[in-house]
Amino acid sequence: MKIVITESQDYNPKAIEIYQNLGTVKLLDKLTFNNLYEITDANVLVVRLGIGLTTEILKEVHNLKHIVTPTTGLNHIDLDYTNKAKIVIHSLKGETEFLNQIPSTAEHTWALILATQRKLIPAVNHTKNMFWNRDLFKGFNLRGKKLGIIGLGRVGKQVAKFANCFDMEVVFYDPFIKDFPLFANQSDNCENVFKVADIISIHLPLNTENVKFIDSKFINLMKPNATIINTSRGEVWDEEAIANALINKKISAVATDVLVDEFNIESFKKNKLIHLQQNGYPIIITPHIAGATYDSMQETEFFIANKFINFLKE
Repeated sequence: MKIVITESQDYNPKAIEIYQNLGTVKLLDKLTFNNLYEITDANVLVVRLGIGLTTEILKEVHNLKHIVTPTTGLNHIDLDYTNKAKIVIHSLKGETEFLNQIPSTAEHTWALILATQRKLIPAVNHTKNMFWNRDLFKGFNLRGKKLGIIGLGRVGKQVAKFANCFDMEVVFYDPFIKDFPLFANQSDNCENVFKVADIISIHLPLNTENVKFIDSKFINLMKPNATIINTSRGEVWDEEAIANALINKKISAVATDVLVDEFNIESFKKNKLIHLQQNGYPIIITPHIAGATYDSMQETEFFIANKFINFLKE
């Protein structure tokens, strides 16, 4: 069995050892279109989020049987192709008990919330340019504000706990959740959350039902001084509607860790949210780093390696 780890930098050595006990392991610094020849004879690809496994790439891997990914989302993999080719995907999807111990995405969400409310990025850029005017960067306290959470799954619940520590009021929409913290208030409809919240935080799983779930209908209900945060997937909201709301000052700020089609460099260059950030609009974009802490990546890489070896033993 030939196993290729496509992004080996800082990869958990204990996880690598597990793969080495299964067969020959090839470590790549990073898979690119220039070194696809390195994976043509792989039976197993172990991936992160550095490159999307498109049909174009997967067709080059002639004997591929398994893809191992320490992620919950799978939009970096062409699932239509893998289903037809009968390639088995091994991911963290559904591993709730383990994932409840992983706080990185919720922590990054909270960092984005604080950064938007305290105008952190423009303030830092201001001093980098040798200015010192505090009056330009007056922000808002979190205490007493309403946090609206769309999707109260694992990450949504973690974010709700942070909000409780900051004395915020939490209102959420998730029709599939029946067990939720006493300090979180469930809304019967999503519209109400968008109407009342000062900050909206999106934590929806990406599936066919949730593509562009957050659309102009909801965004137009937001308060003019409200902020929206997305650490889920770029496809769950309508980027055009978000961009227009920012341009027309219908909302005060946006922060996102994800973009639609973020693995396609040409789409990335044309992305309207990227251009708004470049032109000084109140938007923060980070390159899908919410889960990218040394701690969490080491833990998830070890867990998924064990999950894979247990699958092979069945």
